[in-house]
Amino acid sequence: MLQPFQSVPLSLAPGQQADFRIEPSASRRYQLATFGSADTVLVLFEDDNSRLRYLRGDDDSGVDRNATISAKLFQGRRYVARLRLYWAGESGQTAIMYW
Repeated sequence: MLQPFQSVPLSLAPGQQADFRIEPSASRRYQLATFGSADTVLVLFEDDNSRLRYLRGDDDSGVDRNATISAKLFQGRRYVARLRLYWAGESGQTAIMYW
């Protein structure tokens, strides 16, 4: 489970993805972002009884920025953040965090 303000480093191969469960402790607007030089796509879903419902997504398109999502999340609901790596960048690593 992804915790607020805790960066999670990842070493993914191109084409691989990682899913992170999010269960917010308060209803408010949150930021979700990747860090590093990797080319990533970040998608946020609401987990509706094990059916993932798309909410938002961002593709950093390989330019000099990171994938970022801003969304209002609600306490008592479950969400899934899905990060897919297209290109690993010079370091071969990326990280994800929400706050």
